[in-house]
Amino acid sequence: MDLPKISIIFPIYKKSKYLEYNIQKILEDPYPNDLKEIIISIDSPEDDFLNKLIELKNKYKNITLVISKDRRGKVSATNDAVKISSGEILFFFDADVIIDYININDIVNELKEYDIIEFYKEIIKKGWLGYLMFIEFSSYFDIIDPILNKTKRPLFLNGSGFATKKIIWNDVRGYSRVYVEDVDFAMKAGKKGYKYHMSTNVKLLIEPLKGLRQWIEQRKRWSFGLIEVILNHLDYMVDFFIHNMLTSILILLILYLPYLIWTYIYIYLPASFLYQIAIDIYKSLSNNVSFIYLIILNPSSIFKVFNILYLTLLYILITSSYIYLLISIKRKKLYNFLSFILFSILYIPLYEIIIIYDIIYYGIFERAPKMNWKV
Repeated sequence: MDLPKISIIFPIYKKSKYLEYNIQKILEDPYPNDLKEIIISIDSPEDDFLNKLIELKNKYKNITLVISKDRRGKVSATNDAVKISSGEILFFFDADVIIDYININDIVNELKEYDIIEFYKEIIKKGWLGYLMFIEFSSYFDIIDPILNKTKRPLFLNGSGFATKKIIWNDVRGYSRVYVEDVDFAMKAGKKGYKYHMSTNVKLLIEPLKGLRQWIEQRKRWSFGLIEVILNHLDYMVDFFIHNMLTSILILLILYLPYLIWTYIYIYLPASFLYQIAIDIYKSLSNNVSFIYLIILNPSSIFKVFNILYLTLLYILITSSYIYLLISIKRKKLYNFLSFILFSILYIPLYEIIIIYDIIYYGIFERAPKMNWKV
């Protein structure tokens, strides 16, 4: 049986420190190299990196360069590369990924049954932010996506690494000029009945972002992109949830179980012990401070403070323990529990604030907040 030719596309802005390693990894894969076409589509290349690209092109004859001095953005860089590609199957890799494992032949075989193959991804646990991003990605790729996988219908897609058939790419007209072009692509494909699968036949490691400000900018883009996707593809999302009701309920239950437990404790379990503590503290204070302070510090006000602290700590403990157990059991490995506490205290609330900010901003101005990103 004749094997199909594949086009492997790298959209890059300025530079990529893992490109040469990834190319070597691809060429070492046993799939015939004469059936591998590597297209590097780069915007505003740095001089040193451009020289490196020319060296790579001279070294490997199956490399094609698409160079733009201006910043086209990932959407245009990718679409331009696909236009000149000659493969039946398209592989896409972002500039910041590291190909840890790849089996091209198995992906090609999976594409006989499915139409979009997403590659498994893991964040490198480097620094405190890297550890928190690792928890987030593991929650999705180890817990949520395997459940979505059973539907065979695309709902989300992380475009830093995936494969599809060129005929499908052309049918849905590639990437649209939106902030989350990958998710948009998945939903356009879903509307046409194409099938999705997440595969472990390619494993990608991803460098964490360098700092909190960069993370906030990325999440602003992702959360506004989610608004765009909902507005553009609400009909498909509703249809997905209706036809995959049990799966959708299971995912929502997994996501919100800590909130449900916390709410149950808040509503039904008594907190009278807190009031007793407040009374004891008030009695102690009455013997040691002026009666003027006691007018402000009454048992009721002390109880309210303790109740807020109690509910906050309860939420942190429940959420941290829940996510920790899910990931540790799934990956069969124990992790640093303090990182999961920080994930609950900082990561989740901050992400929720960014989403709310984007929703309010769009509701007022009907456009995206200012972002350092070109679609």
